[in-house]
Amino acid sequence: MKPVAVTKWKRRRLSAAKRFLYSQILMKDAFMVAIGRGKPLVRFTVENDPPSIYLNFAVREDQLEAFERHIAVPMPLAPIRCLEGDEPYHCLTLNMYRVSGLATGIRAEWSTYVRDADGVPRYIVVDAECEKGTLDSVDGFTVKGHAGYTADGERLSLFAGADATRELRCEVTLPADAPPATSAREWVTANDYIYWRNGVCDRTFYDAGLADAAMVSIDPTTATITDGTQWAPFLDPVPRSMVAFTRSIEFAMSPWWNIDELQT
Repeated sequence: MKPVAVTKWKRRRLSAAKRFLYSQILMKDAFMVAIGRGKPLVRFTVENDPPSIYLNFAVREDQLEAFERHIAVPMPLAPIRCLEGDEPYHCLTLNMYRVSGLATGIRAEWSTYVRDADGVPRYIVVDAECEKGTLDSVDGFTVKGHAGYTADGERLSLFAGADATRELRCEVTLPADAPPATSAREWVTANDYIYWRNGVCDRTFYDAGLADAAMVSIDPTTATITDGTQWAPFLDPVPRSMVAFTRSIEFAMSPWWNIDELQT
């Protein structure tokens, strides 16, 4: 089919129409959110410097009941496959990343996995630390916490925890030729609804940056990890898997998605 030429004048008209029409739509959306008839949608970008990294620890079978009592979440725990080829297992994930948008700076999130009302595995954040104060779905606002993450060439260094005496530290090399890794489908879809311990969930929308991510695998046995956090007694000391995203990931997020439906 022959391309249709767009004149300079037509381009200007279309550009002006776009600015006007979509500004009106956004104004309407803001009004509907303000009166409780719509849900907010905000940008949330996981940056690639340093690369977002996941440490997936297996919960020890002999500690599973104690772990469940300790976290006291409002939904049943679910085993999950994080990577293609995994067998399902009960997992606690530490995700360290730099974020911009709704929140900013370095964040550390410990998450496990639960079944929602439809039996689908979902993330549930059981602890979070941030380099800067930020909004969250538990207390409304999280004050600056104990977390840090840097990349020096191929060397990654991170720490997070309640304080310097109750922290996890990890030093690991991310080789330039690290092999690719593939997320299991259920690990990707678990991101659709991210729950918090009070039952509130955030709804996330993402593109191929997550569904078809540039993700590489790191051999967990090459990492130096010391864990003085509250989670250490429940976990195998060496992660089942470690993966890093080498490109940034764009999200749109609707915070506190189910807040109006929660029962008191």
